Amino acid sequence: MAGGGIGVDYSLKGLPGMLPGLLVCFLLGWLALQWDASIHQWSREHKAAESILKDAKPGEAFLPYDAYKKEKQERFAGKQAEYQAKLEAHQAALAQAAPAEAKKLKAPEKPKKPTILKQADYERVVQDKAIPGKLSFGNLMIELQLTYVAVLLLGGMLIRNTVGLPDVLKAGTVAARPLIKPGIVILGAYYLWSNVLKVGVFGLVMVLLFVLGTAVLISYWARKSKVDDGLAGLMSAGVGVCGVSAAVAVAPVVNARPRDFFYAIGTILLFGTVGLFTFPYIGQALGMSQPVFGAWVGTAVLNTAQLVAAASWYGHESLLTANIINIVRVSFIPLIVLWAILFYVVKPAAAAGGSSEKINAWQVVKDKFPIFILGFFVMVTLNEFGVFTPEQRDVLGKELLKVFFAVGFAGVGLNIAFDDLRKAGGTAFMIGFISATLKAVLAAAAVMAIGTAFFSVH
Repeated sequence: MAGGGIGVDYSLKGLPGMLPGLLVCFLLGWLALQWDASIHQWSREHKAAESILKDAKPGEAFLPYDAYKKEKQERFAGKQAEYQAKLEAHQAALAQAAPAEAKKLKAPEKPKKPTILKQADYERVVQDKAIPGKLSFGNLMIELQLTYVAVLLLGGMLIRNTVGLPDVLKAGTVAARPLIKPGIVILGAYYLWSNVLKVGVFGLVMVLLFVLGTAVLISYWARKSKVDDGLAGLMSAGVGVCGVSAAVAVAPVVNARPRDFFYAIGTILLFGTVGLFTFPYIGQALGMSQPVFGAWVGTAVLNTAQLVAAASWYGHESLLTANIINIVRVSFIPLIVLWAILFYVVKPAAAAGGSSEKINAWQVVKDKFPIFILGFFVMVTLNEFGVFTPEQRDVLGKELLKVFFAVGFAGVGLNIAFDDLRKAGGTAFMIGFISATLKAVLAAAAVMAIGTAFFSVH
């Protein structure tokens, strides 16, 4: 069954069965990260080469390579000295300021290390007055957003739907997908509570309006269309709140059958897959900034893995915002369970004149609530107390999390099977898909109207 590891034995006893698939996901993740590092380096070098050609004056010779390299290094050294002086002044001001004022003082921005072309590439640029093809290729890949995220998802889909996935690898590739969640926990080192609360307030409003609104809409629409309560309950929770996790939490309340899971999760994954491969380009076409796009996918994309993939695809700032919106959204699982109890158990029993079957809502929530949210909050708190230096935050929040994401995305890609997506269908599919599309359109308009300033994590 689809979803974060459903049907996989995560015990030590199940490890031998998972190991082959996990190793394949680690290998694919490593290869994709090498690709990602290469195209980003080539793109930076492309911009450096463009700058050399742009700054060249007619009739004036280019600098020899050694002189070019020395000039770049000396300019960077000057910026570093200037930064160090500003940093010392900032630290002195912090020491003298009251606590309330100290929080308002912004630290100076550390200068970025310049990109210096390799000698062979530099000499080719000055000789041919053109940018080498390798650098242009890397820049094109970045413009098309064909980063490690896209390579893993598209490559995994291609493998799964052409040569297929051997049975020996299936358990491990499913088990790889939840590794995205430790990456989300690590990402907490990149936030301060002020970031979380600022963006979280808008996330809370959007969750209430769009996410829970979608769940309520689907519940009533499905009942009017005489869709079975088990399927309708899974669809409303999954499409409304957060994909598979919410569907799993609501399943015991609505007495969902295996067939209901296939239809509901098929719909959730189909919409998420379509969104994953189209939203980044729609965002570009609409001119969405990274924070605005992050707020959009955090509200509109249904499954956490697909949401994180789409946001990472668009950029790191997008991921920071999307993650907070997703944390708020997933936190609403207890509320969606209570809604399911009210709508699918209490109301029908009251209408029939009987007493509703007693359901332990707290036990359902406790068993199904995603623990990774608590880990994320712990990391945010540690960062708030200054446990992580800026360099450590970058290593954790930009580099280490990529390892977890890469392995998880490999598992996601290898498990997007067209046969599974075709299991979505019928009236319930139409209701879920139309509701999810309506939510996505309205959410896009809302986040663009609210603007970058409110969703930026800084």
